[in-house]
Amino acid sequence: MTAHAMTSPAAAAGGRAVWTLPEDGIIDPVAIEIAATGARPVQLTPAERRLAAARILARGGGASLIARRLHVSGSTARRFVAAQFRVIAGGEQ
Repeated sequence: MTAHAMTSPAAAAGGRAVWTLPEDGIIDPVAIEIAATGARPVQLTPAERRLAAARILARGGGASLIARRLHVSGSTARRFVAAQFRVIAGGEQ
């Protein structure tokens, strides 16, 4: 069992869901895949969240799917999309 699955987001936040874990320098590819496919809700670090968003886009999803699967606002999802297009165009992340 990964650290992401040990504690429910609601329990960790005293009753309200928290989907972002602190950055720990470790990338969990299983958590990224679970989030990107929408198999179930999973907590992610900011880096994992960016990678999951990129995976959703690569599979033909858009900002609304990113928002739903990664538990982020529409504006945050649109920022993920814009950042990916900057990377594709050769700009900064």
